Amino acid sequence: MEQVIASLTSPRPDLKPTPGTVPLTPGAAFLPPFIYYLALILLPPFPGPVDQRLIALFRSILALIAGFLFFRLPLTYHVPFSVGLTYQLALVGLYGGCRVLDAFFISRYLFNHIPRRVKHHHQPRTETPGPQHSRPRSNSYFDLQFLQPRAAAVTETAITDRGLPDSWKDRASWALELELSMRGAGFTWTSADVRHTRKTWTPSVGDRVHSILLHVLPALGICFAINRYIYMSDLDPESFGQTKSFDELAFPKQLLLTAALGGFLMTAFSLGHSIFAIMLAPLKPHPLSYFPPLYTTRVWDLTSMRDFWSYGWHRLFSRLFLVYGVWPGEWVERKLTGKGSDQPADVGKVLGGFASSALVHSFAAYTVVGGVVGDALGEAEFFTLCGVAIIAEEMVKRLVMNRRRRNMRVSGGKQALGLNRWYDSVIGRVWWIPVLLYNGRHFARGWVKAGLVREMSGM
Repeated sequence: MEQVIASLTSPRPDLKPTPGTVPLTPGAAFLPPFIYYLALILLPPFPGPVDQRLIALFRSILALIAGFLFFRLPLTYHVPFSVGLTYQLALVGLYGGCRVLDAFFISRYLFNHIPRRVKHHHQPRTETPGPQHSRPRSNSYFDLQFLQPRAAAVTETAITDRGLPDSWKDRASWALELELSMRGAGFTWTSADVRHTRKTWTPSVGDRVHSILLHVLPALGICFAINRYIYMSDLDPESFGQTKSFDELAFPKQLLLTAALGGFLMTAFSLGHSIFAIMLAPLKPHPLSYFPPLYTTRVWDLTSMRDFWSYGWHRLFSRLFLVYGVWPGEWVERKLTGKGSDQPADVGKVLGGFASSALVHSFAAYTVVGGVVGDALGEAEFFTLCGVAIIAEEMVKRLVMNRRRRNMRVSGGKQALGLNRWYDSVIGRVWWIPVLLYNGRHFARGWVKAGLVREMSGM
């Protein structure tokens, strides 16, 4: 037991926390979410003859304290036994603080909006298997994970509650549900991107266990093996007597390590998602048991950078990026171009969303590279370039589609091909996969410097 305690309190040799931070204490980890929870209980208006201003004042004080403590977490503390958890601590601190400001001040006072529950109902549907398939297909996360759909195929509909919680019991449940729902799933806070299709499956616990054992864990193991092999053969300072950098790897190995790190993260998120869904399955039909798809399209079905970030990656931070990136970006574009509020501002939307992601992830990297700003900029470069790539591909797509429309008008609309070509998806894959891996090297480079790759290799 003493050895376990020592391993959890003594820092990893490769951990480079921000200077001046101290090991995280249980109290420091517990207080921010607890105070946030207490404030959430008071967020819905109270009925009857009560002093709403006094409640609002008390609620705002709690919210400000919770927000301050969340933002303070990564600036004051680190997790001594883990580089990855120190990185996650920064994400939790930023996410939690921004979420508090959103719930109690931005949404509440700027938009007069308090999140309402969204209840999901499933109606059985019938699908006829195609000629080449022995079982129905779905574009859902469960088909993505090759689950055997023993449960019925369903069509999902969402109904928003008209009212807000009233009783203390309902308030306590509502607050817990909202605090635990990162994507806002189950509430009117959710983004449209959380659900891309109403057609899905109702997976059983057995379906999820099947997915974990036969697909998620093997994929995770392959990515782990690649990370470990490259680290031990090319990067481990104990093998070479000196620390080697990511840029000293051969270019193919840089791409392979980048792909393995991305695959590791993707499958790790999937594993965590499935485990929590299994743990909370006995609570059905309580909203806490609702776990919508984390990914909605298989990687090999994606045909553009926009597809990858909209359908192929998780949306856990979607609300944060919407409020602090997308909306400000759209506002800036409209101010610069004179567009009206009813006109799309897609460039600002994309650049704003990715800029907010760049800031959040670069700050997290800053907390594990010893406070060296230059070593934490890889994430910012990666997300910025991804945003630029999406804008570039959308411009090219519009030019191509406009040309095809002109050709159709010239031919009197008699072209049998229509607007789409068989090779569009091929060109799309040839474009987005190399661009993502090439830009992803900036991410991987920072993770090597921070010691994250070493920790993910089991070292």
